[in-house]
Amino acid sequence: MTLEETTEISPERVLREAREFFTGDDSVYTAWLEDESDTHLTFGTFRSKIAVSAFPDPEGEAPTRVRVSTLRVDDSIGKFMTYIRTLTPETAYEGAEE
Repeated sequence: MTLEETTEISPERVLREAREFFTGDDSVYTAWLEDESDTHLTFGTFRSKIAVSAFPDPEGEAPTRVRVSTLRVDDSIGKFMTYIRTLTPETAYEGAEE
């Protein structure tokens, strides 16, 4: 399963948000970071792996294109994508630098 969205926030911010969403102290999801680079994060979960990538949108629809992939259907992915769609450069979590 692969979902793709565009967002107004930077690729770096998408990855910070993904890390917090899946592994933060307040996260309701049980995931751990397995791999990362400047453009992606891979999380391990009980059921599967979740890969999140964020990069400048080559089609120019928005500043950033976000792609999330997993082998198994996981409700957390749809919730994460909905969350990312709601963020703007002006909305920031505490301590964030855009």
